[in-house]
Amino acid sequence: MSSRKKCGCSNHEFDAEAAFRVLSRKYTALAKVLLEMQEKSSGFQESAQGGAMLEKLNWIIGGKEVPEGVYPECCLVGYRQGSSFHWTCTGILIAPNAVLTAGHCFVPGAIYEVALKATRIDSLSKAERIGVKKAVLHPGYNVNTHFNDLTVLMLDHVAKTVPIELASRTELNAAVEVRLVGFGNTDPLGTIGFGIKREVSVPIKSIRTSPAQDLQQQEYLYGYESDIEFVAGGDGYDSCTGDSGGPAYINVGGKLKLAGTTSRSSLDSMSDCGDGGIYSRVDSHLNFITDTIKKYS
Repeated sequence: MSSRKKCGCSNHEFDAEAAFRVLSRKYTALAKVLLEMQEKSSGFQESAQGGAMLEKLNWIIGGKEVPEGVYPECCLVGYRQGSSFHWTCTGILIAPNAVLTAGHCFVPGAIYEVALKATRIDSLSKAERIGVKKAVLHPGYNVNTHFNDLTVLMLDHVAKTVPIELASRTELNAAVEVRLVGFGNTDPLGTIGFGIKREVSVPIKSIRTSPAQDLQQQEYLYGYESDIEFVAGGDGYDSCTGDSGGPAYINVGGKLKLAGTTSRSSLDSMSDCGDGGIYSRVDSHLNFITDTIKKYS
C-alpha cells in the first residue's frame, strides 16, 4: 500500500513507504550485526548493554521463545530431495497420524519428515521425528493467489504427541485475537532467525463472521478471500518466513484450539514481516482435511 504524507517542516513530499523500507533494511543490518556479535562473544550478551540490546531486538520483532515442552503439536516440517535435507516450514498435528501445513510448502516428489516436540532446530534429540507416507496438496490451491494454502501430511505411523483440537466456525467468529507459533524468521525482511520455536499473540484485523457482511474493500486491501481466510497481526507483531503452515490458536474457555494456519503476508504490507498476515481458516477446509485423513489412514 502506498502511503504518502506531507511533512509540515518543508515543502517536500514525505514518502512514508520508502522511509519504512529504508528503516527495515537498516534494522535488518543491525539485527545481523548483533547476532554475529552474540555468536563471537558471549561477553557481549552477558554485558548489561549487550543483553539489553538483544532483549529489545527480540521485543521489537514481536515474538518470544517457547519453553521446552510447550506446544508439542507445533512441529518442524522438512523434506529430502536427493542427498539434501532441509527444514523449511512449520506444521501442526491435527490427528494422531496427520500434520497440517501450508500449500506453498508442498514440493512434488519430496520425502517429508516432521519433528514434533521440537523447540530448536539445532537440538532435536528429544523431538518425535516421524516420516511422511503421503503429502496431499489442497486440490484448489492457487499458486498465484495462494488461496486454499493447505497441505495434509499423512504420517508413517501414529504419533505419541497429542494432536490439537480444531476450532469451530462459531468459536473462531467469536475470537478477537490469535496466538501464533512457529519456527520462522524474526526480522522485517524475513531473512534470519529460522529454527527456534516462538510465539506471539496478535489481534484479528479482518474476518467474516456472517454471510451478510460486505468485506469487499478489506479483501481488496489485504488481498485475501474472507470465506476461507482471515487477517491478523501487524505493528511489529506478526508471523514470518518459515512460520508457513504453523498454527494460529484461539483460546476457547481456557483451552487452545486451532483456528487457522499461516499462509502469507497481507497485500498492504510494506515489509515481508511485521505488518500483518493472512491465515487459512480450518473450519472452511474441514471437508478437505477430514476426507484426506480418512482416505489415507
